[in-house]
Amino acid sequence: MFQIQNMTSDPKQRQSLVLPDGSIIQLAICFRPLQIGWFVTSITYGEFVLNGLRICNSPNMLHQFRNKIPFGLACFSVGKREPSQSEDFSSDNSKLFIITAQEATAFSEFLNGQV
Repeated sequence: MFQIQNMTSDPKQRQSLVLPDGSIIQLAICFRPLQIGWFVTSITYGEFVLNGLRICNSPNMLHQFRNKIPFGLACFSVGKREPSQSEDFSSDNSKLFIITAQEATAFSEFLNGQV
């Protein structure tokens, strides 16, 4: 698991993230004040493209795509609230992580009661 660095309070952000195997993820997120939240506007990995996912606290928001991509996306926030402020990621009140294939598999096994 590695934290996505250099996140600011800028309402539109784009990053290229390198996985341990050297492959690249293109991630674009935005803050929507009228919906009081952060959204993944697009995430691209090879042929896989996902548009329009609300960022919420989860050990793997991409769990449903586990058979298509070898990683996951996790978010954890301080306190009992979702990332709902434009400065949540820049202030580290919320943190966004890329989880490895092994961690995504372990989470899937946990959900299936295999752990």
